[in-house]
Amino acid sequence: MLVEKDIKRILDQLGEKAAIKIAIDGSDIDIHVLEGATKLFLTTPVYSGGNYIPSSVRRCVSHKTPFPVSNSSLQTFLTIDEQHFQINLNYLGRAQPLAPIQLKEILEEFGWLAEKWRDYLDENDKNDLVYIRVPR
Repeated sequence: MLVEKDIKRILDQLGEKAAIKIAIDGSDIDIHVLEGATKLFLTTPVYSGGNYIPSSVRRCVSHKTPFPVSNSSLQTFLTIDEQHFQINLNYLGRAQPLAPIQLKEILEEFGWLAEKWRDYLDENDKNDLVYIRVPR
């Protein structure tokens, strides 16, 4: 949950730099302002595969959102970072004019979506496990 002073700090930092990193509800979110501060880009890892991304997890990226997001107004998308074996949730939207309450809502909703995607991808990751019986 973000409070007003957190949003003010974020806006102040974005006024000084084009990119910052914040932590919201267990998500490390990178915030970038692009194209002369007219666009807002958010990204956060939702899956880290060590040295491999299983095929069942890769398939999830190409499907529609598997959980209800009827109350979500954010148009997000997933990308695969092959070098780091990660899947990232991304958002690209207008940054101007962006009131503090709007930024708060965007960040909280983005954090909620990231948590949902993490749970879903982790659950699908288990589909590729190979179980081995060990004789007693």
